[in-house]
Amino acid sequence: DTLDSATTQLARDAHVALAVNFIAPNFREVFREVQKRVGKLTILVSVENESNRDWTVEQKDLNVIRQRTWTITRNVDHPSGYRYTNYVHVPLDTFGQLRRLKPDVVVSLEMGIRTLQAISYRRLSQAALVVAFNANHRSELGRGKARSFVRRRILRAADWVTCNGPECRQVLASLGRRSDEMSMFQYACDPDKPSRDEIKDLVFDRELSLLTIGELSERKGLATALDQLTQWAQQHPDQTIVWNLVGSGPLETMIRACEHPPNLQIVLHGFCDADQLRDHYANNHLMLFPTLCDEWGLVVDESLHSGLPVVGSVHAQSCATLIKNGINGFRYDPEADTSSIASLGNCLKQFIELESNQRMAMRQQSRVSVAERTPETSAKQLTDAIGLAIARRRDRCGNPKSQVEHSSPTESSSSDHEMSAHARTADTRESVAEAVT
Repeated sequence: DTLDSATTQLARDAHVALAVNFIAPNFREVFREVQKRVGKLTILVSVENESNRDWTVEQKDLNVIRQRTWTITRNVDHPSGYRYTNYVHVPLDTFGQLRRLKPDVVVSLEMGIRTLQAISYRRLSQAALVVAFNANHRSELGRGKARSFVRRRILRAADWVTCNGPECRQVLASLGRRSDEMSMFQYACDPDKPSRDEIKDLVFDRELSLLTIGELSERKGLATALDQLTQWAQQHPDQTIVWNLVGSGPLETMIRACEHPPNLQIVLHGFCDADQLRDHYANNHLMLFPTLCDEWGLVVDESLHSGLPVVGSVHAQSCATLIKNGINGFRYDPEADTSSIASLGNCLKQFIELESNQRMAMRQQSRVSVAERTPETSAKQLTDAIGLAIARRRDRCGNPKSQVEHSSPTESSSSDHEMSAHARTADTRESVAEAVT
């Protein structure tokens, strides 16, 4: 909904401190747009990057402060049956940085140690707090009671909460957050990666080209997809599949060594820059996104912006939200039996049976379906949330001033007192990190 001018002005006048793990390429453009819409933006990052990511991000035009951070690296077994490497970043100086900066509002991504410290700072000031949460049903499997306990109290202390999609909104509702106390802050892909060329109908003569971009890992569903494509190729010897894999990861050696039918051609391209990605997006028939768990999945956005239809897993929130069967792609369940209507093979069959004009229409609809998913839209959503948080905080404090002034602990709400107690337990680092990450 459109905000009133007074609430919008609150964000325009505010000094915003935004705390994140690191600045991913897609967030760079969103944060640049946010910077235009607020009084001042200061970004606190835990790390520059993570070891399993191949990109670097230009930050020269953003005001970025690198925090003192303790990082825990661990291997996690997901209830769905795959193992993945999880990086837990524990920033040690969030509270001190906020005391020094004195922002009008703090935006903290996720619900971990940095958010607990932001809540402790909020208790001692009149700063508003926005918690930006990203999740889907699949990513929340196996979350324990301790984590739910902490998250509920974080949500009680937040002035406003954002979600990245419909499933995330449902997760927040299950944790007790009311729908009128949260709003959407959707992902927007890096605008440099999608192809912006005029959409063309690719020649299709019994050779289907599939594109998969991302880490070659169990979580991304590569092993499952390989088995399913191998079986499909064996059952359809008159059809050829060329599977273009962009990226690297722990399954690369296995994929190179695997035996597969001659009509399944696997091409590993490794890391590709933006120019190469645009070329891939423009010259494949379908994007295959076989993930077993993604709280979003930005390659889906990039594909659709490029006019590339997606065959995507229902375990990615992007596919569950954006893909309309037969319109801009097909959703499938990578864990379904290969004979099921929900299988990958059935999706490939449906696409192959389309007429040339129908495939062209699907490519056009792909681009139309994400026309409004831009960095500008995401930035507006976040600045709207900032304005709403400030207004809500002022109502709670009964003080119209936007500049942060320290208040006595007795002026804080009961939920703030509860959360400060949790924040003070951060010295027991590993147990708290286990509960909130």
